[in-house]
Amino acid sequence: MTIKIRMRGKSKNGIAEVKALIKHPMESGVRMNKKTGKPYPAKFIDTLEVLVNDAKAVDAEWSGAVSANPYMAVKVKANAGDNVTVNLTDNTGETGSETITLK
Repeated sequence: MTIKIRMRGKSKNGIAEVKALIKHPMESGVRMNKKTGKPYPAKFIDTLEVLVNDAKAVDAEWSGAVSANPYMAVKVKANAGDNVTVNLTDNTGETGSETITLK
């Protein structure tokens, strides 16, 4: 299963603000199941990258401390018509990717 990402982006004067809403449970592995007494297995996004026209602009490492269904916003150097891609991978190997063309 792939991680779902909803993105928007707009460029003004060579600077683009890219916003992404990521659908992911972001389970840290510390929270306990009250019925079984066992912890929920860890499942969180650990790497995220933002590419502008296939050139890396942002590289981030996340952990289980990030909330479920995280929202991310970054500013990158890009112009209208440029392609922006967000790629991410979680600790179980699941991946997600989304590309938009800036307005």
